[in-house]
This record gives sequence, C-alpha cells and structure tokens, in this order.
Amino acid sequence: MKGKTDIRAIPEAVLQRLSDYLTARVGLHFAKRNWKELQRKMSVAMTDFGFDQVEEFIEWLLFLSPTQNHIEILASHLTVGETYFFRERGAFEILEQSLLPALIAARRKTEKRLRFWSAGCSTGEEPYSLAILIDKLIPDLKDWIVTILATDINTGAIRKAEEGIYSDWSFRDNPPWFKEHYFEKVDGNYYRLLPRIRKMVNFSYLNLSEDHYPALQNNTNAMDFIFCRNVLMYFAPGQIGLTVERFHRSLLDGGCLIVSPVETALLTHSPFVTVRSQDSTFYRKDARKTKAVQKAAKHIEKGNIPCPSIPPETAKRRRPEKPSRPTRQAELKKPEEAERTPYEEAAALYRKGLYPEAEEKLRKLISNGGRNQESCVLFARVLANQGRLEEALGFCEEAVSADKCNARLHYLLATILEEQQQVEEARVSLKKALYLDRNFVLAHFALANLSLRAGKTADGRKHFGHAAEILSGYKPDDILPESEGITAGRLAKIIGTFRMREMS
Repeated sequence: MKGKTDIRAIPEAVLQRLSDYLTARVGLHFAKRNWKELQRKMSVAMTDFGFDQVEEFIEWLLFLSPTQNHIEILASHLTVGETYFFRERGAFEILEQSLLPALIAARRKTEKRLRFWSAGCSTGEEPYSLAILIDKLIPDLKDWIVTILATDINTGAIRKAEEGIYSDWSFRDNPPWFKEHYFEKVDGNYYRLLPRIRKMVNFSYLNLSEDHYPALQNNTNAMDFIFCRNVLMYFAPGQIGLTVERFHRSLLDGGCLIVSPVETALLTHSPFVTVRSQDSTFYRKDARKTKAVQKAAKHIEKGNIPCPSIPPETAKRRRPEKPSRPTRQAELKKPEEAERTPYEEAAALYRKGLYPEAEEKLRKLISNGGRNQESCVLFARVLANQGRLEEALGFCEEAVSADKCNARLHYLLATILEEQQQVEEARVSLKKALYLDRNFVLAHFALANLSLRAGKTADGRKHFGHAAEILSGYKPDDILPESEGITAGRLAKIIGTFRMREMS
C-alpha cells in the first residue's frame, strides 16, 4: 500500500471544489488562504472514512451525497472543538458584574425567567459555565425558570457534554476551589459536574446553516443571551449575514449576541448595536435601531433619500424623475395592497421576525372586532416569540376552547407549556394532538424528545419510529404542518441524528 499523499500536491481546482462542497453541504467556508489548514484537517478526517490517501478521500467525498453521519464526522474534524470553562473570561466577568445582575433585578419585578443559548456548544464547557454563573447569582433559583439551550452539529461532542465529565485541561485558568465546589472526582484525573448543574442545560443537535430558527419547535426563540463563539468564522459571508439576522430575531429586545474577539469584524454591518466594555464586545438588539433602519429602507425604496453606500451627489444623478402619473406596474400593485387584510399584514410582519410590529397590528385588529381563532393563534405565536408566555398561553387556550378537535392547536399549546417547563401538561396536550391526528409528525417528534429527557428511552424510540415512518410519505422538500419552515427531509435527518445518539 502506498504512503499517504503529499497534501501539498493536491491541485487547486480540487481544493476549490472541496471548499464549495463544504460550504453547500456542511455550511463551512474555507477561503483560499486557509486551504493549507483544510488539507491538514482532511488528512486527519480521512481515517474515519477508511481512506489512507487524502486525495482519493477528497475525490470520493465530492461525488457523495452525504448522510447525517458523514456531515457530523466532517464537522468534528473541521471545526474547533477545543474549549474550557469560562473561556475568554472578560465576557463572563461583565455578565457577572453588570449585565446579569441588572437583568435579574428587572425580572424579579415581572417574570422570574431567563433564557440563554450556546450555539456551537462543543463539549459543554461554555453552557455549563453559564449554569454555574446563574447558580452563583440567584440564591432562590428554584423559584425561577432558567433555560440554557446548548446546540451543536457534532453529536459526539454533545454526548460528551451530556456526561459532564472533564479532565484537568478543561479547568485551566480556573482557581482550585472551582473544581472542588461544582465537581466530584471520578476515575483517574477526571471530574464529573454535579447533577443539579447538569440538569440546568438542555443539549440538542442543531445545524445553524440548515435548521430553522427562531422557532418554538426547537426552543430557539425569546432569548436573553446568545453565545456563538468561534463558529461564524467558518461560514461563508452570505451565511454569516443570514445567521446573524436569525440570531437577531431569536433575541428579545435588549438581548445580546456574544461572539469571540476574532469574529467581531464579521458583525460590522449587523442589525445590532455594538456595546464595548473593558476588553469585551457585545451586540445588543435595540428595537429603536431596527425601526430606524426600516424607516430609512422605506425612504430609500421611494427615492426620498440616497442609499448610504452611494455618495449623495452620485445618488442624486442616478435617482429617476418621479413620473407625473402612476406607472402601469404601480397601478397593478395597488389592488393587491388594498386587498391585504390587517391579519395578513400582521402575519407578514411575524414571518419577518418583526414581532412588536405584528403585535401592534393584532391589537388593533382585535380591538376592532377581529378576535377569532386565526388572530388568537397568531397572537399566541407573536407573544411567545417575545417571551411573554403567560399572555401567549391565554390566547392559545382561548383558541383551543373554541376548537377542541384541532390537533394543531393542542400542539401549539404543548410547545408553550414545555417552554414554561410544565412538562406533564405539555405531554398531555401532545397526546391529545396525536389522538386527533395520529399522523401529526411534529407531535411524535416532540413526544420523543420529552420522553428521552425524562429517561423513558423506549417511549422516545417508539415516537421517533412513528415520526420516521410518517415522514417516508412526504417528499424531502415538503414543508411540514406547524413547522414554520422545516422540511420533511430536514426533520428526517434530525431524527436520524437523535437515533444515532441513542444507539451509541
């Protein structure tokens, strides 16, 4: 058998195809300046696929339609999985000393609820650091609803994170008391995180490039803080913009996105307000900026002000003269705009993630006699995505009371109840949904997840099996009912990932 191929001899054309392939299939981007690193990582990854020559491995991969398992193996080799507790300590210090105390004090007066998302959680040190920080700051933690969602594309890393066992290397830059207070020693020089801290974090598979968010279905809505560090730097420019815009919609007004210091340049033109404190940078969602940008965009579209990217004098020369009468195209658009109902306007705003604006439209609609099942359901979604679960629950229950035989309403009710950590009530609602529609695939998927979290592995596998069987009757590109954009093919891949985790 020949030795390994000299990776420097791989033609640039092949590396360009590989880079394009990884961007399209895995969501990772390697610019030409990073091809040497890409070659090195592929030469390590090839052994997991049974190859001993990297060029043969690359050519094989380029002609492959990847399975979910292939994607996960590649992701584990191509992304930085190395991390440790309280990494980039400056961000955690600002959270502990300023941002979180202010938010906790404010929430004590309203709803004792906090929501965090570690997007790209790797082996769990980051979300567990957040859990430990919350444990330190809130003495009456049992009275609070704290959600710490931790997601990653690498299921192997997720399995390790769920175990909560770490070596000394994960504790570097942390004082000795840290291990003694929150961990128990196990075999050798390994330490297991205390159960009460492990239970604070919910780990889940999520692909930031392919999956839909924000969404009630995967609990990615109404976040106070999103940590996404050392992830965006692997994305293509277009994917970075799309991901950041989705994060913006996933956050509550005033919520913050936190990236690594090396990624701050990627958010120069983001919809966030940049906040610098000491040596750290945060990106805050500010409804005032959002409204200002929307207002400016409308003016630009109408030709009232020049586009900021074009010098004023150039824009003035380019701006067409206003016609003396409406054009034929404008005349054709007017009837469509006139026919658009207030509900349709609110629904369009909701789909764009403009939840406060959608709420304003719905309140006017309801006050003018438009309170019906349709408006109540949309209002429940709008409120839930702003973290106002009690109000959302009220509108959803009203819709359910008016139509008790509607499986989709019971499913929506279950998603809101689950977010409120009313797990048993959510389970009952999901069972009602399945009683009314035994082919409701998302209800099976949700019940499977609830069962696994409760340690009911057999029930979880049963519902995953039902979901997979139902999905086989869909086309891969079919949008699933109540999914807000999830396709049958995507959910099938996600279920396959969950099943592999359970079997391993």
